[in-house]
Amino acid sequence: MDKQRILKEAQKIAKEFSFWMVSGNIAHLYGYVYETPEKKYELEIKFDETFPNKPPQLLYHDEIKELLGEIQLEKYKHWTPESKVIEIINELNFKIQEALQIPKPISEEELSPIKNSEKSNDFVELEEYITPDLNAYPPDYQIEEYIIPSESDENIFHSEQASDDLTESTDEFSNDQPFYDGTEEPSLELKTELGLIQQEYAYDQIGSSYSQISVYITITLSKTFIIAVDFTKFPEKPKISLPKEVKDILKDPNTSLTTLSNWKSKKAPHIVEVLRELEKKLYFIKDIESQYKNISGEYRCTKTPDNLTIIEVHLLTYGFKEYSVNVDLEPYPKSPKIELPFELQQIIDTPIQELNAYKNWIDNESDVVDIIREISWLVDKNSRINFEIDLLKDHYKNIKYETSTAILYVEMKGKMKTEDLTFEFQINLPPDYPMKMPDVKVVNEFEIEAHEKIKNDLHTSFNDFFKEWTPFSYLVDLFNLISKKIFEVSVVSCVICHRIECPSCTKKIAGEDSCHSECPHCNRVYHHHCWEQTIQSFGKCGFCLR
Repeated sequence: MDKQRILKEAQKIAKEFSFWMVSGNIAHLYGYVYETPEKKYELEIKFDETFPNKPPQLLYHDEIKELLGEIQLEKYKHWTPESKVIEIINELNFKIQEALQIPKPISEEELSPIKNSEKSNDFVELEEYITPDLNAYPPDYQIEEYIIPSESDENIFHSEQASDDLTESTDEFSNDQPFYDGTEEPSLELKTELGLIQQEYAYDQIGSSYSQISVYITITLSKTFIIAVDFTKFPEKPKISLPKEVKDILKDPNTSLTTLSNWKSKKAPHIVEVLRELEKKLYFIKDIESQYKNISGEYRCTKTPDNLTIIEVHLLTYGFKEYSVNVDLEPYPKSPKIELPFELQQIIDTPIQELNAYKNWIDNESDVVDIIREISWLVDKNSRINFEIDLLKDHYKNIKYETSTAILYVEMKGKMKTEDLTFEFQINLPPDYPMKMPDVKVVNEFEIEAHEKIKNDLHTSFNDFFKEWTPFSYLVDLFNLISKKIFEVSVVSCVICHRIECPSCTKKIAGEDSCHSECPHCNRVYHHHCWEQTIQSFGKCGFCLR
């Protein structure tokens, strides 16, 4: 639907006939094609989405149908996108006068008033500034004499405010209330600019000047901006004043709006074109509110006062510790600007630009919440890993974690008879740990090849533990299980007799009631009786000879 074309068609019709908008809808016109003292021949015109490719719908009221019967209009039948609706109305007017046998029918020249090719350029240019008052209905005292027009099916171009005055005063509108109440009539150009604005936007007049208005631009159900417009010196460039939150985004409208930056007074665009461009630039706020809704649906968010695009996202992690992420949605549909506090940068240990959601961003398709999810996931993951490392350090001394490779090294000690063994474990944490279980292996497995039982027991421990793995499983539980297995197979025997039970008292070398002694130098284990016998015989440790 061509809004400007409908406006011009409506203005031309209202200039020659008594026609008005129905309920402020310029796509639905109602009026009189011909009037006599006894009757008024009423017609409704409805424009739809197919206009101007197809002619508007004509709804004939009873007087016309009773007079003409089946109506065939050549201008309607042979409609083209270049045809004028006024020509159809003129043809219908001619048929009504002909049927009524009016002495002076409309001439062919009057039938096509726009067709005259000898009009001057000045007249053609002036035609753009025809602004009849399409809101002016017949006086109240006559209202019962007329048939009420049908309800509008479509409320296109709906405006809750009244339209402009007629450009030229005519007898048909002599009883109408004027749109402007000021003592000084606005110029023809000023009326036209106000009329065009009113078809698309609601506005209020500021003070007594018709050229200073506050225009309401509604972007979403909850967001309407009031834009101050002063076009007193039109066709010179108008002055546009933006509210602070809009100014923070668009800066200077004279440079950010193409219509204003390229403004030429000799061939000035309409003021409504400036408003359209401004509305288009502000329309991205609808996308920003959609992005904010997605984020706030999963995370606690705080909006920044007096700023439409910056929000603070609160992330809660282990130990109920809270971190804040500053997100600026201003570049949307491009990737947002994100600032992390230093502590949070240390935790995720990944530059923002290296995040998968950031690297794979697709304009107009990707959602900002995907980046927040990845940051939150990294915070949770790394906080979880740090928490697990702290748990391991409480139980085991030799712990080392390499953040760059996500590999954890753990050492545990054990004894096989008289031989000391150190078990070295390497834990590879997957990128999506703990959702996926880690990979654990014994680094020095070759050193325990001779101890088949402990080797088998370790691998059995791994298998049993990972069969039951969930995101709520912890590595410390695995190593407690491994430690238990090592303790079970770690056989402590006497350095002298190599037996577990003492040959003298038959008590075991380990346990609550044991026969146990250690060399103060090498800490090797003896049965107490074997130790005493060795010291008495040699005066030194049988192992370290001290």
